[in-house]
Amino acid sequence: MKKAIQLLLLLFTIVIMACKHEKGVKETNAEKASSENKSTNSGNEMNVAQNYKIYTGHELNDWLPEKILEYVKMEPSTIGEEGFHHIEANYHYKSGYEKYITLQITNGQSDKDVKVKKSITQKIEMNFAENTEDGYTKVYNRKGVDVFEMQGNYNNSATIEFIVNQRFYIRVNGTNLKATEVGQFIDQLDFNKLQ
Repeated sequence: MKKAIQLLLLLFTIVIMACKHEKGVKETNAEKASSENKSTNSGNEMNVAQNYKIYTGHELNDWLPEKILEYVKMEPSTIGEEGFHHIEANYHYKSGYEKYITLQITNGQSDKDVKVKKSITQKIEMNFAENTEDGYTKVYNRKGVDVFEMQGNYNNSATIEFIVNQRFYIRVNGTNLKATEVGQFIDQLDFNKLQ
């Protein structure tokens, strides 16, 4: 009787070990397939990104109009350093400096470029809206593009951030302006000229 019980326990242990091993093999295969899929997807995204011309900060600066609506571009613009395809341009209202807009554009696929683009992607993916005493923050679809918008009532400032054509990260800050006014400024930018 003892030997029969020991034999049953031994068989039971072998079955459990075999099941664990099979599960481990399946998990390893699933992880490998998932990793290969991620690698393929990343490769596809990089191929798509590589099909675009990457503009230097100087080229972006040349593309920006000297005047947008009633705002005049101030020189010099801040150009990203090597490996960072970025520009920051300032526009002031024609009749004075009480209203001004700071426009930032990032393009390219360097580590710095991608890190900046991911920051807005994460904000947009949260898809939220919040009202506070000082203003509001929201994510919504504006003219077919998902945007992150923030309005501060205390200092009357507005920020709109978004990605154009999965390639250009745009951040526009307006001082002494409402978000609607910043939006009107953005509408004047023709990204189709950047191909």
